[in-house]
Amino acid sequence: MQRTARAFYFGIILSCCGPLAVAAEVLTNDGVVTMVKAGLGDDVIVGKIRLSQAQYDLTTNGLVRLKGDGVSEAVIKAMIEASAGGEAPGLKPAQAGAVPPDPARSEEAAIALYRQGRTVEAAAAFDRLIAERPNDDGLRIWKALALLEQAREIRDAGGAGSKPLVVNAYAILQPLGRRQVDNADWNFAMAKAYWLNDRPTWASRAAGKALGRRANYPEAQLLLADLAYDSEASSLAQPAGSPARESALRWAGLAPRTELNKVLTMPDLPAPLRAEALYKLGLISAELERKPEAAREYWDRAVAADPACRYGRMAQRRLQAAPGR
Repeated sequence: MQRTARAFYFGIILSCCGPLAVAAEVLTNDGVVTMVKAGLGDDVIVGKIRLSQAQYDLTTNGLVRLKGDGVSEAVIKAMIEASAGGEAPGLKPAQAGAVPPDPARSEEAAIALYRQGRTVEAAAAFDRLIAERPNDDGLRIWKALALLEQAREIRDAGGAGSKPLVVNAYAILQPLGRRQVDNADWNFAMAKAYWLNDRPTWASRAAGKALGRRANYPEAQLLLADLAYDSEASSLAQPAGSPARESALRWAGLAPRTELNKVLTMPDLPAPLRAEALYKLGLISAELERKPEAAREYWDRAVAADPACRYGRMAQRRLQAAPGR
């Protein structure tokens, strides 16, 4: 009798704790792919996503891998919504007794996703905020920047499909021009859109305007370095003996290196941006100056600056691929 009673109470405890145990499970990309390959339907998988804590890789490359593994767009959308700070798993705000989220905090969370390189999640988060605050130009600029960063990741990876993202960003930014012409962030976003649309002269002009309105603007300075690097790489690709190629060989790396050194001297430089500048200095050493040892030193420093950010991870891959490592 006592044993039966203990089993009865133990069953009650399990039934009470069971939902909490499910909610506490951390679901990853691999877990979602495993469910897809097991033949579970979208409704079942989406329900599981809503009941689980999220730790997904939703970078552009992560999304491409999910699609390649047969994950449907409905499931991917549910992953993005869950990861970008949707409702608590399995609970409505009223059920959880939660206070409605502070809009300022929500904006900070969306910007944090962008700075972490989780640009797909960031764009979804900005969309939700824009729906709540449709007249907030700042949110629209951030949404455009998230789209442009996705386009840059695709272009860096040598993939197709970046142009529609750039076009969408243009569509957001251009109507804001009259109101935001003196806004440093709007000018930087336009510079990035011009750069990704192969308009380097316009991009350089807009980045200069952004720096003129905010002197300590490392992202704009990094873009000027990208433009200088692209120009030198294009000159070096000219036929041997051409004036452009000879000039590039003589001054290889000088212009982009100058811009990147300006970034590294900026006060309170965030770690991810420091890692980006150091990674690109390594790229200059490797690709323009043909100095592999110097390149490895810069990539080591990039990893030390921020190993978890996009450019810290890229530096690690470069180091692993380098001869003698």
